[in-house]
Amino acid sequence: MTILNGIKLRGNETFTELLEIGKKKKRPKKDNSKKGDIFINCRCCAEYIRGDWRSNFDGRYCKNCL
Repeated sequence: MTILNGIKLRGNETFTELLEIGKKKKRPKKDNSKKGDIFINCRCCAEYIRGDWRSNFDGRYCKNCL
C-alpha cells in the first residue's frame, strides 16, 4: 500500500483523483516559540507591533490581542 500526503492509496485511483490528493492543504508547522520571545508582528492579528504597544505579559502579542 502506498501513502501520498498522508492518504493511503488503493492502487486504482485515476489521474484526476491523484491530482486532488496532491492539492490537499498541508498542516502548518508547529510554532515552538516561548513566552519570552519577541515578535515583530502580532501572533494573533499580524499587525506590526510598535515598541510601546507590545504586551508586557507576552511579547508575541500586541496589547489589544492579549
